[in-house]
Amino acid sequence: MFNFLKFILVSLLIFVFSNVFAQIETKTYVVYLNEKSKENFNPYSYFDLKNIERKKLAHLPLYDERDLPLNHHFINQIESPQVHVLVASRWLNALFVQTNKEQISRIKTLPFVKQVDVYKTANQKIIASENKDITEVDQKILVYQTERLQAKEFANKNLSGKGIRIAVFDVGFSGADKHEVFAHLRSNNQIKATYNFINKNENVYLGGAHGTNTLSCITGIYKGQKMGMATDAEFLLARTEWSSKEDKQEEYFWLAAAEWADKKGANIISSSLGYGSDWYSVNDMDGKKSVVSFAATVAAQKGILVVNSAGNEYQDDWKTIITPSDADSVLCVGGTNPFNDRHIDFSSSGPSADYRKKPNISAPGQVIAANPNGTISTTFGTSFSCPLISGFAACAWQSNRSLTNMQLFAEIEKSGHLYPYFDYMHGHGIPQASYFTNANKTIPLANFKILDSLKQNNEITIQITDTVILNQFKVFDVFTDFMKENGIEKQKINTPLGLNFYWNISNELGKILHYEVILINTTDDIIIRPENIQKGNILYFHFEGYTQTQTIE
Repeated sequence: MFNFLKFILVSLLIFVFSNVFAQIETKTYVVYLNEKSKENFNPYSYFDLKNIERKKLAHLPLYDERDLPLNHHFINQIESPQVHVLVASRWLNALFVQTNKEQISRIKTLPFVKQVDVYKTANQKIIASENKDITEVDQKILVYQTERLQAKEFANKNLSGKGIRIAVFDVGFSGADKHEVFAHLRSNNQIKATYNFINKNENVYLGGAHGTNTLSCITGIYKGQKMGMATDAEFLLARTEWSSKEDKQEEYFWLAAAEWADKKGANIISSSLGYGSDWYSVNDMDGKKSVVSFAATVAAQKGILVVNSAGNEYQDDWKTIITPSDADSVLCVGGTNPFNDRHIDFSSSGPSADYRKKPNISAPGQVIAANPNGTISTTFGTSFSCPLISGFAACAWQSNRSLTNMQLFAEIEKSGHLYPYFDYMHGHGIPQASYFTNANKTIPLANFKILDSLKQNNEITIQITDTVILNQFKVFDVFTDFMKENGIEKQKINTPLGLNFYWNISNELGKILHYEVILINTTDDIIIRPENIQKGNILYFHFEGYTQTQTIE
């Protein structure tokens, strides 16, 4: 009898405790609300004055329905010791919460709750970078990473991003509050605000090297040499990523940071982050599926230029760009190899799932960047192509403040060294500062001609007519100067020196069917053999600033 009573007692206790634990088991939910608070909203007191300035310059309304804050009465009825609000989004009119089944059942009955979705989490891979110690040859990249974008052209016009406010989203900025490359930011009070969306405080100087790396490629100065071009810009630093784990929840932190950056008056968002194969399919990369593509699109509608890395997935099965770079209004940046100006092997390629042009432009994917311990090192990733373009964009915008964000977007594309040529690895190429600083735009002269068309042997023969170009290795001018100064022989660079000839085949809808880059290091004619070409297809050829097209009749 005693054993039977003991069994009943233990069973009862197990039942009670299992029910308690079932009730306190938490999940993540998105709670969408019906309406907002419209009482006494004053944009001049709610937003930073830089926000008002940005909207006026872009001829945008000072606020719309999405800008209105959430109804605090609603939040007070939802939030409790058992309901933890991770993110409150005014753009979505939603709360991102962690709670248990009992509480979510209560929340669903509230009259102002429109919808509740269970949020499924998954592991996510941050856009990776790799650090190596600087070698003698690698030091030339410190000059190249800005000079390939013609940084001296901006410097000669005193364009350094002054008056432009840049929000940087990353995993944190460890050591950036002490590193010498950011001394000018501290002494000139250029960091206007910080926020840690993980820990809900203002300390962003933790979390790892990635944010410190990227920030230096926008604004760092190492022993007088600029690591990025926007050395006089203002900054908003946001931590949106965990350092110990990666999770889809970070998309909501990105959203919250975008709303914060908008409110604080950001002109540019620089994001070396992205989300892809861990919970999306390639077909989802259409700019409409993800939370971050929504956030980036709204930010662009608010007059912010959003710059984002293409991703480092080319060597994986995924290959394609990641979100939010898939959004139509996001300036997607691919990576190039500084030793040959061509696509660097890890950089994700386009197009978007709906065949829009991605990446839009490109920049060096191997750079010198700052580390949290006060050093600098050679670093790899499209994570660093993106901030180089963000710094470039700040200087370009300073040169013409009448441009809207999307006009600047288009002008940066036009400044690409390949424009109007485009392909899915290089975009329109590497932006050139001279496009913004030289009032008189020169028309490129024809430097090649087509000798034979497809009518003969299904081949196209192209002759380079400008032999002066063939005797110059323009891509490597910066490298050559550095090597001469340091007594380094050319043979120490394994990649052959030369120039690049680009060509592609597109259909009538603009979809690129094939593209290729040919290394030119001789005076021989170029033989191109297109395959499966059809009537109406268009051939594009580009060499050293000159583009020519041919339509298949």
